[in-house]
Amino acid sequence: MRNIHFGAVYHMPWLEYRHAMPDGRVCLRLKTAKGDFSRVIVRVTSNYDYPQFFQIAQDHEMSIAYQDEWHDFYELIFEPRDLRLKYLFVLQSDELTFKLDAAGLHAGADAYEDISEAFAFAYAYPTEPMPEWARGCVGYQIFPDRFCKEGNDSDGIEPWTSDRVQNEFRFGGNIRGIIKAVPYLKDLGVKMVYTTPLFVSDSSHRYNTFDYFKIDPLLGREEDLKELCDELHKNDMRIVMDGVFNHAGTSFEPFVDAKQKGKDSEYYDWFFFDNTEECGYQTFGHWPYMPKLNLENEGCAQYFLEVGNYWMRKCHIDGWRLDVSPEVWPDFWRQYRKMMKKENPDSLMIAECWDDSREWVTQGDMFDSTMHYVLSRNIWNRFCFHKISTEKFDHAINRALMLYPKRTQDVLWTFLGSHDTARVRTRAGGDIRMLHAASFFQFTHPGTPIIYYGDELGMEGGDDPYCRFPMRWDQVENNLTHRHYQKLATIRQAVPALRVGSYKTHAVFENGLYAYIRKEGEQQVLCLINTSLEPIRQRVMMPKGMGGVAVVHDLYSDRSIAVEDGTILASLKVGEGLILI
Repeated sequence: MRNIHFGAVYHMPWLEYRHAMPDGRVCLRLKTAKGDFSRVIVRVTSNYDYPQFFQIAQDHEMSIAYQDEWHDFYELIFEPRDLRLKYLFVLQSDELTFKLDAAGLHAGADAYEDISEAFAFAYAYPTEPMPEWARGCVGYQIFPDRFCKEGNDSDGIEPWTSDRVQNEFRFGGNIRGIIKAVPYLKDLGVKMVYTTPLFVSDSSHRYNTFDYFKIDPLLGREEDLKELCDELHKNDMRIVMDGVFNHAGTSFEPFVDAKQKGKDSEYYDWFFFDNTEECGYQTFGHWPYMPKLNLENEGCAQYFLEVGNYWMRKCHIDGWRLDVSPEVWPDFWRQYRKMMKKENPDSLMIAECWDDSREWVTQGDMFDSTMHYVLSRNIWNRFCFHKISTEKFDHAINRALMLYPKRTQDVLWTFLGSHDTARVRTRAGGDIRMLHAASFFQFTHPGTPIIYYGDELGMEGGDDPYCRFPMRWDQVENNLTHRHYQKLATIRQAVPALRVGSYKTHAVFENGLYAYIRKEGEQQVLCLINTSLEPIRQRVMMPKGMGGVAVVHDLYSDRSIAVEDGTILASLKVGEGLILI
């Protein structure tokens, strides 16, 4: 008889464990200790099936969607016959049967369960669909001063290929440079551009904004931004801008007024003046040049709602990535979402959150999705630092997938680096092979892969400011890493299973080979990747539905691989992977 860990059995009728989907189906999840149960069933009835209730219930079998070292995560996605649900779980372990309902875990299960003790989904309203363009698309992050320069040779501009970089340096990248680079982005396979702040500031990063209604003259004019948006849209690309509403810059006029006039200023309560702070006010982090904003104040909130609406209305931007999201008054984000979706129902609202973001994205009243730093750290730990085994990596990936509903998974921003982190190649000790391996995983994993400008050329750079060197346009031609990214983007765009399909671990090997399945409808793709620093030759069992064929085709190398006795021989150099279909 199995040793059952009853304390590990868990379901919460909320958030990622119970939610409706945009197409009207319902997703239910359950966590148990790994291997404790041989079968799990969800018993579903209607709250209005009086008087029979569970005597006429429907039983749906759950399957294990994700696993880590300790847990099995069961999932069921089904179409209910009535949107007013009552449900419970029936768990079988060898000859023993248990029931989990809202009152707890019980021995036995029959058709006469108490309806009042069942879990309730009062009304499974279909959730708002994600913007279709954003689901699984390829994104590209641009740091405007460092990406591309067009006709900007004013005084104080550093040489573009300088080997020195500091945040106060200006290299002259501008909006017209981005416009010039649109054909490059299109050829790379980019479908969405994300720019860091464009507004007036005295820093190159512009996260200390002085004027939210004016483009920094060093970057261009409002007309240039409008032209950029139009040009991207004409080329089937979208644009998401960076909104910095947690804090402003010290030359932001309301802050200047409040600091000069004190409590006599109409803007005094837009900020957190605090004598316990050395500078006299609360800031972002510990940087006095970025005073924190009080978005609980109605006047302050209305100002920034108008900022967001202005740029959507005037230039037709497609979304906002919102800085330091967890530190902002939550009700402001609810108002901001209403403003965005009213102005453009197809717009995208992304949180900058470095941790578990369920509070901000799962309930559907704030953000569509988040920057997926949880995934990034796991990728770095395996591909760059080799701090964790392939098995530990797989466990971490499965836990990260369990955090969010499927609709959120499709638009999670997955990235290997950003303006706030060291570049991925530098994290990997300069090993271009590990950059290739990490990006292969990024592009074959659920979500929206975001390329940090220059990573597709193999650029290096440590933590801020060294991750912000100008784009090396002289290294584009005949660049093997560029071709690698271009190929991954092309394959992803052509294969729905890679863009929006489900994810399931297939096999994990001690030698570093990692295999996983992406599936959408009838399309199934098996991905294999060498996560190690040594070449690998390994026999791999093909998944159900792929083992009966004579050959499979690798989309990455465009070659066929023989299937023998339901297996293939995977022969992979360091940094290589297979996309088998």
